[in-house]
Amino acid sequence: MVINPWNLVFLFFALLVLLSAVGVVAIRHPVYSALSLLANLCITAVLYLVLMGAPFIAMIQVIVYAGAIMVFFLFVIMLMNLRKGEYEERMVPWRLLLGVSAAAVFAFQVFILAGEWRGFLPPGAHGFGAKDLSHLIFTRYILAFELVSVLIFVAALGAVALAKKKL
Repeated sequence: MVINPWNLVFLFFALLVLLSAVGVVAIRHPVYSALSLLANLCITAVLYLVLMGAPFIAMIQVIVYAGAIMVFFLFVIMLMNLRKGEYEERMVPWRLLLGVSAAAVFAFQVFILAGEWRGFLPPGAHGFGAKDLSHLIFTRYILAFELVSVLIFVAALGAVALAKKKL
């Protein structure tokens, strides 16, 4: 790998993303874990903005994920009103399964990206915007797009089932 300023910028922000992602998993308190996820989403937006030259994608990342979804997560966490120790007891049986699943997803993503990554792009070198993103999503990555929509639907059904069980 050739050392140039863009590589160093990428490595710095990639390290911050990894550290905040580890914080999401490692921190036991749900509110602090959600705040670590918020940091992760904002740093990812910086990567989109600085390295891809994609301000629209960075803006959507901050508005939708860091804004709306994180407010929703924090609202649910506060609404659950967990006492100290309750959230620790609930997570213990799932830790190994979640860790192995996260490692498998990470390995799969590295495998996919290794064949497609063409190097680091300085800002404005490619002009990747909303039109390019939508073209890629609805042509080349349509299967992944549909799988994510099914995953979101199943997660919503699970949330409704859990909420209904508690009522």
